[in-house]
Amino acid sequence: MLYHVFSGLSEIGEENVIAVDVVLGVVSFFVVVIGSVGIGTLMGLAGAWSARFTHHLRVMEPMIVVVIPYLSFLVAEMFHLSGILAYVVVGSGQRRA
Repeated sequence: MLYHVFSGLSEIGEENVIAVDVVLGVVSFFVVVIGSVGIGTLMGLAGAWSARFTHHLRVMEPMIVVVIPYLSFLVAEMFHLSGILAYVVVGSGQRRA
């Protein structure tokens, strides 16, 4: 994320960067982080909740553990957020439940 912000600012040129550009870069960073953590949390809770009811279906448990994090990665990337951050948050959320 920061790479894209800095490369965008370098394309503008040092003499053309104004304070609004810097503020928008910082705001977009926090939007990406909060959005990715939100998607990861929701998908982690959904995965933990659905895995709770599959104790009698041993085939479904590994599928939920693998498919839900990948789905969170895809959803985050679809909204141009950090898929890796969403993936990590899903993993920690599924582990706790």
